[in-house]
This record gives sequence, structure tokens and C-alpha cells, in this order.
Amino acid sequence: MSLNDRWIGVELSGVERELACNPRYENVGYVEYYRKDPRYFYLHASPFLKTRPNVVYIADSSVVPKGPPPEHRFIRVHVIDEERKPLDDRGNEWLTLRYIGGWEEFDVSSLAQRRKIMDVHEVIEFFAYSYDGDADSIEKIAGCSALFAFSAPPVHDEIGGIRSAVFGKKHQWDVFRQPFEVIPNEFRRVNSYYYYHFSNTETAIRKSEGEINQAVLKPQKLIADIPVAIDNESAKKNPAKFRDILKEESRIITGQLLDSLFITPQSTATIEKEMQEAVYKLREEYHSSGQRPFRQNISGAIPKLASSYARLQSNSAIRKDDIKYVMDLWSSMHHKTEKIQSSSLKVRDAFTLNGESRSLYYRLSDAYGADCPIPFKDALKTSCLDPVDFKLAYESLEERGYCLIVKNNLTLLEPYTKD
Repeated sequence: MSLNDRWIGVELSGVERELACNPRYENVGYVEYYRKDPRYFYLHASPFLKTRPNVVYIADSSVVPKGPPPEHRFIRVHVIDEERKPLDDRGNEWLTLRYIGGWEEFDVSSLAQRRKIMDVHEVIEFFAYSYDGDADSIEKIAGCSALFAFSAPPVHDEIGGIRSAVFGKKHQWDVFRQPFEVIPNEFRRVNSYYYYHFSNTETAIRKSEGEINQAVLKPQKLIADIPVAIDNESAKKNPAKFRDILKEESRIITGQLLDSLFITPQSTATIEKEMQEAVYKLREEYHSSGQRPFRQNISGAIPKLASSYARLQSNSAIRKDDIKYVMDLWSSMHHKTEKIQSSSLKVRDAFTLNGESRSLYYRLSDAYGADCPIPFKDALKTSCLDPVDFKLAYESLEERGYCLIVKNNLTLLEPYTKD
């Protein structure tokens, strides 16, 4: 959906609804300069919803000692005078000019925390509706999806967001992406401060600020905050009437998600100590496993995941239970990722291969499976590699006993197992 397609009250965030409709906040809003001149500006209900286009505020430096307000901030202004000017001869449209005597920054996080149409469990349940399979496993996948959707604010001037390494087959990857219609289209553009990127191949994202949320299928280089393992789960066939209900729910969740982005959860010294202990536990578990199908952000993951979970609950503070939830979720997904066989190539075998040959095996296995002759032209097309890299990759597989080359066909072999 687009941010510009929201008109019904439940589709608006709590902040937007209060600033746009409550007279108490008539002179509170998000600053946008008029024609890039800081002396003239609009006050919108949020960065995501432009309102009051016919009201322009004027900050005269001779009247406002500290000068005009900074752009792209929420402020409250003190209006000292107002005049109206007609925009047409009939008097149907008017421009309101409001002269201010001062301004102050306004924290909207308290407004963002008020709105809870759907609680945390209902939001997670929404992300589970696309799947059919074991209920406990689906709930964990949905939990990972919810953390990804609600993002994480930057910590210590680092880039925010959640990076997810998704393991599953192509049809499961499609199911994983379905619920993310809650993400506005504008957030899928790289110039957005809040950026969401879904890809079945790894691509470099050239962005140095904001919140970057990346979900990549079977990444080899991505340093992930959490893995998402989709093993025996499949797409659920929901009836058309139920799909309409889900569409309505998705719009409600979008509003709550927008509110959550205004919240930067804080941590106390006690909570930071709990995070430190969780990082030690994560590090020990990750390094002692012996099987690492993904690269883990060891020190930075827990603070980001806990912050996202606090946002998901509309909380301004990270709690001990938040750390326990995300640590348990990470641990469960880590163990499942170790066991998962998204192709016939087992995890312990996968990393004996170089990146291109491993990628080639995964892609061909997803499409054709083992022991099935694949014409070279089809294998090349499926590989997404250039001809030279493709040749080097399949030669590496052949050398290590993972594929058989006969005439114009390539056949994947089941990996060797020791009895």
C-alpha cells in the first residue's frame, strides 16, 4: 500500500490522528519548509502524511530570537498573529498565514504509545496466517517477521534496522514475503529513512543512515541479526472472505507500525547488563555449534532485536522479558537452521564449497533436485551467473563429487555421508 492511500481513521497512526484531528495539537506538527525557505513552513501530522496544505507558518527572525525551526522535526509553535488570504475570486479557498513568536521541539513518542488496536500477540498472529504446518514453528517464524517489520532504531550512531537470513525453498520464500504488504511502498525505496529490502540474491545497499531492514534468501555474505528457518511449512489456502479480513488487518498494523517508528526504546544499566549476558550466551551458542550456515552479528543483534520487540509492544523501555523473548527466538531459529535442508546439500557440506559453487548447488537443487539431468542452458539460466563463473562453479562441484557432467547435461549428486 501507499502512504497516500490512507484516509480511514484506523489506517492512520495514533500520532497522525491526534495531530490532524485534535484541536489541542492544532499548532503541533512535522516541519516542512515552504520552497526551501526556513522562514516559511508547514506543520504536517507526520513525515508520512502531509496535512494542512493551506496553512503556512511564518518565523520572522526579528520576532523569534532563536530563528526558524529545523526542518524534519516535530515542534509546537506559539502563534501571535494570523491572517487569511483568498486563493480564488469566489472565496472558496483560503490561505492562512500564522505568525509565530517562538517554537519548541515536541516529543510525539507518548502519543505513539497510546494506540493499541491490536496487541503484540495479534500482530504476530497476523504474520502467521500465510503458513500451514506446525503451530509452534509457525509462531516463531511469525515472531521473526514481526521483529523485521517493526525495525530497530540506530544504536550509538550506527545504522538501525533488522537483517534477516531466510532459509527455505523458493516457494517458502514467497510465503515469507506475503504478510509484508503492511510495509508502505515508499519504504521500499532506497532513499527512504526507513528502508525495507527483500531479495533472493545478495546486493550491496549503498546507504549510510537510517533504518535498513534486509531479508535475504540463503545469504552467504550478509551479517544477519537473526536467521529465519522455514522447513516443513507451506502456503496456507485461506478462503477469499478471510483474505479480505487480513487485508483490513494489514492496514491497521501499518498504522501501528508507523507509530512504532517514533519510539526509541531506552535501556537502563540493569538492562544493559542483561543484554551483555545474552550476547555471551549467543556467542557461545553460535561458535560451539560447528555448523554455521550464515554469518551472525554477534554483539549487535540482541540490542536491536530487543529494541524492535519493545517497539512491537509500543513500549519506550526495553525490559528483561524482551531480551529473554528475542534470545529464545534466536536460539530456536539457530538450531532449526542447523538442521534444515533447504536442498539436498546438508549444512555441514555446504561450507566446504566456495561461494559461487555453493550458490549454484542451492539454486539448481531448489529447481530440479538431485539425480535429475539438467540441460546446461537451463542450468546456466537458473544459476544467475555469467558463463565464466558458471563454468568455474560446476567444475568445482564436479571436482568435489557434487555433480556429474554427461554430454550436455549436469546432474546434481546427493552429498557423500559417512556411515
